[in-house]
Amino acid sequence: MSFVKNLLLLVVIVGIIAGGILYTTRNDAEYINVRINLTQFDNNSAPTIDNMTAFLVPTTKVSEPKGTQLFTPGIVVKIFQNDETGTTMDISDWTSVPYTGNGTYNLPVGLWKYPKQGEFVLINVRLVDAEGTEFTSVTYNTDLK
Repeated sequence: MSFVKNLLLLVVIVGIIAGGILYTTRNDAEYINVRINLTQFDNNSAPTIDNMTAFLVPTTKVSEPKGTQLFTPGIVVKIFQNDETGTTMDISDWTSVPYTGNGTYNLPVGLWKYPKQGEFVLINVRLVDAEGTEFTSVTYNTDLK
């Protein structure tokens, strides 16, 4: 009888481990990679957003990006989507990266709700100074590539 109990316990433990491995390694989540190109012409002018694209990237639940701390000076992004009734709802946490000057910035944004490729999302991009004060805010309505 003890052998049967030990065998049953071993099967349950192996099942739990196998289920955990399958859960953490399958691509059942996505995040949006927002790529922003910023240019600042001189020290007296605010940076301008020259180009912005958004790509859906498949990932696992474990590897999915989560919200980040606020970096100052920095670039802050939040994603919204209109639901079936036309109501705009947020589908992500705030995500931020440090601003270091001209160049291209990639912001991996974790999602609560997963839009499909080709659907439109609203991407709110804010630039904040060293004190955390917003000096530029732009919202893009873009389709996901």
